[in-house]
Amino acid sequence: MALTTFFSRSCLQWTVIVFNVFSLIIGTLSVVACVFELEKFTEGSAEHMEKIIQLVSAAVLVLSTFVGCLGAVYGSVRILFCFIVMLIALIISHIWKLWHYNEAKQMTATENLVTTAWMKELVTTGAMHKIQERHECCGVKSGLDYVNLNMKIPISCYRYENNLRSIYPYEEGCFSAVKRSYLTVYRYERLTHALLIGFESFGLVLVLLLICKLLTKSRRYSY
Repeated sequence: MALTTFFSRSCLQWTVIVFNVFSLIIGTLSVVACVFELEKFTEGSAEHMEKIIQLVSAAVLVLSTFVGCLGAVYGSVRILFCFIVMLIALIISHIWKLWHYNEAKQMTATENLVTTAWMKELVTTGAMHKIQERHECCGVKSGLDYVNLNMKIPISCYRYENNLRSIYPYEEGCFSAVKRSYLTVYRYERLTHALLIGFESFGLVLVLLLICKLLTKSRRYSY
């Protein structure tokens, strides 16, 4: 009760609105990141489905910001309760993601990605270009993969500076380079989910305080 008396109704309403503005920014960035990440995985794979679930969660976060602002502006308890339900659903989705966090599974998926691209490279030249350019790597284990198969090392294996191509190709193979890159993103992703749980829990407390304030005021007027 001390907190509800400390904060005025207008202060809580504006705090909830500011919270939702930050949520909108975070949600929008999450949607963009998920769309970008979807391109890295094969459609229909488990990893692809996980990204779709994350995309849906990010979209719900964006949608919830409008519900939250609407409830705060009009002081509607019903709308704020809907906002609470959405926040709880988002928190549950983050917990679900953390529960299913599995680095070994992620590394296997990465190996399959590189292996599939390499098998296509053996049939059609250029299948490895995007991976090699993005991750600055060459071949599966090294550029020798091309040499051992009497294949020409593609230009995507070379670094370009000031329109000049380096003499030697990238030393690192794509297995290790892509694994390291994806694992870094995966760990940042885990940290992001943990931070979002705390952020959305904070929002949950704010909304509950505002509802308490609104209900207290309505009871006072009823007398």
